Amino acid sequence: LSVALSGAVLSRCPACARNFANLYCNNICSPDQSLFTNVTRVVNYTTTQGTTKLAVVEYQCFYQRDFAD
Repeated sequence: LSVALSGAVLSRCPACARNFANLYCNNICSPDQSLFTNVTRVVNYTTTQGTTKLAVVEYQCFYQRDFAD
């Protein structure tokens, strides 16, 4: 859903929308996240089943220049 919303905002530039989606998916789904992601803030939340869990609400990403370009 988040990628679809950004696509609507970036619809004037299809290449920008694809690049944003690629970056988003890489951040969320990469098996190598620990190599370029630093979690900087987490919060506790309660699931609908009453279990307390942690949620990441802020992180930093570090990319090599060739990936960023």
